[in-house]
Amino acid sequence: MLSHIIRKELLDQLLSLRFAIACVVCLVVLLLSSIVLTRDYREAMSTYNMNKVMHRNDVTQRTGVQDLWQGVTVDRPLNVMNVLVRGISAELTESVRVQNGNRMDFLEVYEQNPVVPLFPEVDFVFISGIIMSLLALAFSYDAISGERESGVLKVVMSYSVPRDTLLLGKWIGGYLALIAPFVMSFIAGLVVMALFPEVEIGTDNFLSIFALLLLALLYLAAIYSLGVFVSCRTEIASTSITVLLLVWVVFILAIPNMAPYFTGQLIPAPSRTSIDRGKLEVQQETMRLRQKMMRDEQERSGKEDVWNDEDFQEKLRIFHEEREAEAQKIEDSFMAKIRAQTRWSTYIARISPLTSFNLAALDLAAAGINQEVHFVDALKEYSSTWGSYSDEKSKAWQDFMKERRSSGSRMMFTSADMEQFNNMDYSDYPRFTFTYMPFKDRLQSVYKDVLLLGVWNVLFFMLAYLSFLRYDVR
Repeated sequence: MLSHIIRKELLDQLLSLRFAIACVVCLVVLLLSSIVLTRDYREAMSTYNMNKVMHRNDVTQRTGVQDLWQGVTVDRPLNVMNVLVRGISAELTESVRVQNGNRMDFLEVYEQNPVVPLFPEVDFVFISGIIMSLLALAFSYDAISGERESGVLKVVMSYSVPRDTLLLGKWIGGYLALIAPFVMSFIAGLVVMALFPEVEIGTDNFLSIFALLLLALLYLAAIYSLGVFVSCRTEIASTSITVLLLVWVVFILAIPNMAPYFTGQLIPAPSRTSIDRGKLEVQQETMRLRQKMMRDEQERSGKEDVWNDEDFQEKLRIFHEEREAEAQKIEDSFMAKIRAQTRWSTYIARISPLTSFNLAALDLAAAGINQEVHFVDALKEYSSTWGSYSDEKSKAWQDFMKERRSSGSRMMFTSADMEQFNNMDYSDYPRFTFTYMPFKDRLQSVYKDVLLLGVWNVLFFMLAYLSFLRYDVR
């Protein structure tokens, strides 16, 4: 009995106009997305290789010891998953200037098409989350109410078909008709990507792509179940589609987009401009107090040159550590509020199934928040490595300066003095290496959202089942 119901529902859907429209829409948007994103990836690969050589030459061509304090510019390696999921990063690759002490300057991109930010990236996440969710409603809105309106449901129920069997059969048949064009178009998009030699998909990324497809199917199942549930609560198909469109606007558009603004009101955080201004004020205050300490020490000791006094040097070191801790406290407080805003925004936004799908998809593609944190941690680790390298290379210079101070001679240098420090070799400087999270770590970071999508599936289907048990088929 169940197989007959599935076959009937599937055949009705395959012969309908909406199935033909779904085939065209899925094929067009997924193929175009694959072509555009893969082309962008190829251009970014060229930019990455060029910048990598340029920044390496910038370091190896330095000769002076003072050049060490300029830091080094490194580049984010490309993520091949960006051919499917664009991610939260503004660019596929970016250059970051790294200096000692975890100081990082993310270089701004000035040459950018001003029209691009006006439109969302049409990637796999957007297609699955927005376009396919609308198609899921189009396939499910009349699953029950439409057949009741046409009288077909009354005829079917006259054969004493169990209601749970009928509902399950119609759900399976309609869902298979919905995902068939999506899966086939997705495979066609992968074939297009494979035609580009720059796209090299390893084992981890292949597993991530497969997991992305399963995640999208789970999300679409939840939206399809929502459509069946509303159809079981209405008697006319036009009423069902009207209610579903209203629910879609609230659940898919309003809640995820309004959650950050709502959280911003509950947990206010200062702007980055005000934080930078506060840190600058601390630096200016540090310079003023440092000069005052020098004047006080000169008056106390009666010496003009107080740099050779080891006690004063230790006092200055402690003073600078305290001031740096104060500036870091401002930054830590700001970051704590930002993290709290982000955390609570995701909690509130998860009322929508779209949020769980988006967050899980971005993490599976190594293009989400967790990956950005991983990248910043790698930069901090490299900053320590660069600092150790700088200290080793400048050790002779530091010893020379210390000797000059201890001898009491004036801090003046001849060309002969500086010659030994202007012929440095930096070809052995440590290279920045970064690898994206392995598939196992990606999977561990998304299990909560996957479980939540599973809960949405069970909840919507059970609500549809309970509603259908009391549904009047006359």
